[in-house]
Amino acid sequence: MLELRNISKTFNQKNILKNVSFKIKKGETICLLGASGSGKSTILKMIAGLDFPDGGQILFNKIDLSSTPPHLRDFGLVFQDFNLFPHLNVFDNIAFGLKMRNLSEDKIKLRVAVLLIQIGLSGFENRKVNELSGGEQQRIALARALATQPRLLMLDEPLGALDKSLKDDLLNQLRNILHETKIPAIYVTHDAEEAFAIADRILILHDGIIIRDDTPEEIWKNPKYVTVAKTLGIGNVIEGEVIAKNKVKTEFGIFDINCKQNEGEKVNLLLTQSSNAKDEAINVKVEDIVYKQNQFEVKSRGDALSGEAVSKGAKFLAKEKPKIGQTIKVNVQIGCLE
Repeated sequence: MLELRNISKTFNQKNILKNVSFKIKKGETICLLGASGSGKSTILKMIAGLDFPDGGQILFNKIDLSSTPPHLRDFGLVFQDFNLFPHLNVFDNIAFGLKMRNLSEDKIKLRVAVLLIQIGLSGFENRKVNELSGGEQQRIALARALATQPRLLMLDEPLGALDKSLKDDLLNQLRNILHETKIPAIYVTHDAEEAFAIADRILILHDGIIIRDDTPEEIWKNPKYVTVAKTLGIGNVIEGEVIAKNKVKTEFGIFDINCKQNEGEKVNLLLTQSSNAKDEAINVKVEDIVYKQNQFEVKSRGDALSGEAVSKGAKFLAKEKPKIGQTIKVNVQIGCLE
């Protein structure tokens, strides 16, 4: 299927991408996740043929695509701003690519009808696209991209302009459609929640490099890097110092943990809240409280080493509402980060 080999790209003397390599298998949905400027959309444009790498290869079924123009790559692309044709109705928007391929009228009608059922908009054929809601427009854009049964589907921040309830609905719908059609897909987003909801595999980009490539479950269990933990909002990243072999001093106490750093060196730890009473217990001093559905998010600082707090604090969840200034006990799992 699709393979990128050592792709590099420079813009205004800045390295946008640095030897990026990955593969996508048949029926697999991968997500390129990262902050703005990390290189996600640049990768998508190069796969689509709208931009070109300075080095490396882009292959599909082992064939180099460098000399293949965009319209012959047979890839579908869905954008955040929909890019529907405003002068065409719903039917003609979806049918556009099919007409370009000179399919018969009967085949086009059947294909459009099937797609409208698939996206839950049967009966919308004659609607004007500017009369549709944002969520409906994005579903039409998806149907148009799927109409020609592309070899690969690419989605660039497709839900970025929608509110949360619409996002959740469309994510579930999109996931089902991708599983049904078995079309390989690349989903670009800066939203970790979207990535975990849609992807079979997540590739995390940072400064033009893929720093993590694994299943959502494995990345959540072992983010490995500070950037990954912060991007995904996993637990709390705190600073510490190695004070002896297998001992790290932090504002939340001294932990017995084996990190790679030597004595006297700084280290980053990941504190993940646990419901297991056998895990490490720490004391945290409550600084602020935010109600989150059926529990309370507590912003806190370490209370174990009075006067030595150096981080920006941490956040934990409490079932019962504590008081500001109160010290509470929290169980955590602790890991080293690179």
